[in-house]
Amino acid sequence: MRQERLPGSLRRGGRCLKRQSSGGGGVGTILSNVLRKRSCISRTAPRLLCTLEPGVDTKLKFTLEPSLGQNGFQQWHDALKAVARLPTGIPKEWRRKVWLTLADQYLHSIAIDWDKTMRFTFNERSNPDDDSMGIQIVKDLHRTGCSSYCGQEAEQDRVVLKRVLLAYARWNKSVGYCQGFNILAALILEVMEGNEGDALKIMIYLIDKVLPDSYFVNNLRALSVDMAVFRDLLRMKLPELSQHLDTLQRAANRESGGGYEPPLTNVFTMQWFLTLFATCLPNHTVLKIWDSVFFEGSEIILRVALAIWAKLGEQIECCETADEFYSTMGKLTQEMLEDSLIDSNELMQTVYTMAQFPFPQLAELREKYTYNITPFPAAVKSTSFSGRLGRTRDSDEENDLDDDDSIANAIGCLGPLSGFLAPELQKYQKQMK
Repeated sequence: MRQERLPGSLRRGGRCLKRQSSGGGGVGTILSNVLRKRSCISRTAPRLLCTLEPGVDTKLKFTLEPSLGQNGFQQWHDALKAVARLPTGIPKEWRRKVWLTLADQYLHSIAIDWDKTMRFTFNERSNPDDDSMGIQIVKDLHRTGCSSYCGQEAEQDRVVLKRVLLAYARWNKSVGYCQGFNILAALILEVMEGNEGDALKIMIYLIDKVLPDSYFVNNLRALSVDMAVFRDLLRMKLPELSQHLDTLQRAANRESGGGYEPPLTNVFTMQWFLTLFATCLPNHTVLKIWDSVFFEGSEIILRVALAIWAKLGEQIECCETADEFYSTMGKLTQEMLEDSLIDSNELMQTVYTMAQFPFPQLAELREKYTYNITPFPAAVKSTSFSGRLGRTRDSDEENDLDDDDSIANAIGCLGPLSGFLAPELQKYQKQMK
């Protein structure tokens, strides 16, 4: 097996880890000990902070390829998960190999004949559903500029991106194609260096295995659930900010004379969840987040959202009206995208230290809302995020999204994904001008 020396940045970030030439325990044990014992102290968002036990390990034996068998893969998985938790994260030189190893293991676990899958998903013959999906995909590729694969001057790259998106739609017909997939697939293609088959593997692993079921299925139930869960987590971890935002929302409702003002965070967090932060943070930060999502699961999405709101909280708490909030967020979201507001190392440090894994009460909250929520209507077609937002029936029902707001609207003004603007987004768009 090929062994790799950790880059200097990881040796420094991981308590001066050094390669061990002989002896010692398994790689999973060594790296897990590093993680359990190291002190995790973040300079940002102290309200989210908890500290792990201090300690230090100084030697490391490492390989990029797992040993044969389930035990070998589990050791490899635990080791790389520990590397992802270090301040510098997975080195970019390792990322493609790491992602593909995870995807290949998943495909092996479900006994997929990959050669047959490739022939079916990338065949040149048109299937009955291809035309409608193809039209929507092409529209989205010209509307979105988050990656070189989406740009106006990258015709050949767009052809490759369309093929990957159509291939996934053929693979998983229950999901098909959803607006926003182009953003996910474009970033995956960049990491996979343009390899269509490898990109499809990662799409399958991410959507079918890592994210909750029905995150992108037509009624988007899991997304509805996570939006409700996030509001509860915000109240638990950032109570002062949550209370302030609720106050601004109630004031806006009174001033509107019977109109409806949804929770102020909704328009932003919904877009973050649907695109896994690819439209609001620089690529190098997004890739660190995705590394963590691949190893830790979808709870990382909620953790990152909490960490971002914690970072923005001080400036948001100065806002006295909902309009001022949207105006402030217009400036802050631009600063986030330009990499001038959030340090990626500090962000991930906060993500990992805000609570133990798994996140306390997260499973219970997801179960609670799964059976106590109205998802987006089943009439929503998988080729797009058309349709209307359902309302949750929870303790915060009056704070949920209105039935007249489409899911496309919820992300349209922040990332040009589609559609007409809902009232709260029209306000936000005006503030941006």
